[in-house]
Amino acid sequence: MDTTESQMFKALFHQSASPVSVVKANSPEFTVVAVNNLYKSTSQIPVEEIIGKPTFEVYKPWDEGSAEQFLRLRNGMEEVVAKRQPVELPILVFDSPSVEGQPSQRSWWQITVAPITDSSGELQFLKCMTLNVSERERVKIEIEEAREKEHQLNEEMQAINEELASTNEELLATIEELRVSQEKLAQLNNELEERVTARTAQLAASERRYRNMLNALPQIAWTTNAKPEVTFYNKRWYEYTGLSVHETQTLGWKEVVHPDDWQYCVEKYRSIIAGNLPGEFEVREKGADGVYRWHLLRVQPVRNEFGVIDLWVGTATDIDEIKRLQQQKDDFISIASHELKTPITSLKASLQLMDKMKDDPSKTMMPKLILQSRKSIQRVSTLIEDLLNVSRLQQPQINLNKTPFILSQLLSACANPIAILGKQKISITGDVELQICADEHRIDQVVTNLVNNAVKYAPDSECITLHIQPCDSMVKVSVIDKGPGIPKDKIPHLFNRYYRVESSSYHISGLGLGLYISAEIIKQHGGEIGADSEPGQGSTFWFTLPLCD
Repeated sequence: MDTTESQMFKALFHQSASPVSVVKANSPEFTVVAVNNLYKSTSQIPVEEIIGKPTFEVYKPWDEGSAEQFLRLRNGMEEVVAKRQPVELPILVFDSPSVEGQPSQRSWWQITVAPITDSSGELQFLKCMTLNVSERERVKIEIEEAREKEHQLNEEMQAINEELASTNEELLATIEELRVSQEKLAQLNNELEERVTARTAQLAASERRYRNMLNALPQIAWTTNAKPEVTFYNKRWYEYTGLSVHETQTLGWKEVVHPDDWQYCVEKYRSIIAGNLPGEFEVREKGADGVYRWHLLRVQPVRNEFGVIDLWVGTATDIDEIKRLQQQKDDFISIASHELKTPITSLKASLQLMDKMKDDPSKTMMPKLILQSRKSIQRVSTLIEDLLNVSRLQQPQINLNKTPFILSQLLSACANPIAILGKQKISITGDVELQICADEHRIDQVVTNLVNNAVKYAPDSECITLHIQPCDSMVKVSVIDKGPGIPKDKIPHLFNRYYRVESSSYHISGLGLGLYISAEIIKQHGGEIGADSEPGQGSTFWFTLPLCD
């Protein structure tokens, strides 16, 4: 995993809306290895007393009730290790110990434990997502108590009515008592209405908070009922898709999901709903700009206190950049394997031939084999040097050894090896007396790369021109050839890492790192780099550097 992926996953981990901890799958210790920021801020235990410690040494029971709850947690973690599947534990209830005469406080916790495997599928860690559902459970209890009281009142009212019917004559004689009873009943009804109204307002506020939480998510989120029918989309849905509320209701997901992924999406979603278990899958979704981007869809059931699914919550996380980086990594591995294999195979063949003739070396063949071996070793060395340069350039700070020097002299030194071969003429034009202050070795590396590219990709260009042009406080260096040129659609990608221009008319070996390394060097100097080209008219690669102060 590269630095960008690592930072992205770290940000997602710490921006989770729930406290999350990651523990080793080393039963029975379950050593804690990481907790996110929300976990740190809500935990009463300092983080240094958590990280690196076995889970059940950090969290120890204080009575029989808490021991039973922690045993449920341990059993759930053991189940994840055994089945390699996420487990949503039954709600855990804890009565905190009383402190200094303060009464014990009861809390409810919803904990979901999920396995984390490495690239080979081996279980390494468990992710524990902890959600404090105390408010929700208290609301349920209060509603149940209110229902019970309402039921009791209804029974009392029914009893009163029956008594009134059977004692009509007595009521006529005691009209004053009836009036008093009616006043009491009216008062009870008013109190009940007030309590129901207050509870309704609390439930509405709870729903608003729930929707606000979904709207705060950076991912697309939605909810469906048990049918399932979509009942809510968060703001990110409308921002990403560009659909209005009406368009969402009439078109919905079919307008957003890529046509090639639609059938798979429907079948996968139905399978998850039918299984009554959480699930996830990947599809391409169209944004407001018309571009399809890969998303990871996760669907999670939400159950009531009876275990019945009340609703489903879904999220769609943009993983397009991850997919692109994965493809780049795969392409690079393929290219690097091929580029390293070719010179190594050639070197192996040369060494085998030299080994066979070591007792009777051929005066004509041996020098050729030695030369071929040197070329193969040089090719491997160049490929490794490119990889090392990429690693160095990715460091936050690069030490540049800046010294003043005459730019044309450096260009001449870079061009001499090519001029000696006599295949192409190298011409240096412009301000040949111009002096700059830069890292001469690094600039030599950039110029050599651009000149070598001109030689390789424009072999029929009789002349390659290196032009020096002052521009205000900068100097512009251009490498101009009269080769076949580069298509316009490929120019924006030339300086990307691992990118290579492929053509049916020729094949040039390499890892696609040279221009990327050159761009990073120029960027570190505070300059710019670019290319201009027309097919059939040649190409101009240029860069700028600051002049000496």
